[in-house]
Amino acid sequence: MRRSPRPEATARREDDRRWPLLTAHAEVLFCIARNPDTRVREIAETVGISERGAHQIVADLVGAGYVRRARIGRRNRYAIESKTTLKHTYVRHRRVASIVALLEPEPAKVDRSAKPRRGASKRASAESASVKPSKRRAA
Repeated sequence: MRRSPRPEATARREDDRRWPLLTAHAEVLFCIARNPDTRVREIAETVGISERGAHQIVADLVGAGYVRRARIGRRNRYAIESKTTLKHTYVRHRRVASIVALLEPEPAKVDRSAKPRRGASKRASAESASVKPSKRRAA
């Protein structure tokens, strides 16, 4: 006899797929790293939180020393304190800059098979300049 899964178990599995890997604090930190002139309203829209929540998270990041806030005219400009170490015990050896670098988009892959190796292009160009084309005909 085959058992059917309980409804709670299937609902729990679906919820597990929906949880975010990064916290809202990490997402706000990344938004600030990408655009230091961004407004809190724009941060809130990007992260998908309320404007009040974004204000609180920015205040948390400033208070923890991860972000520096400077008033320029009527706007705020933010800067990541890249040398600040993380506060969590298992990652105390890491700095904020390493987290920001981790969250940046990966560079596009370069097709290395199409490029000649180092030094090979110099030799090839030197050889082609010294070798005269052959006057023989192909048979």
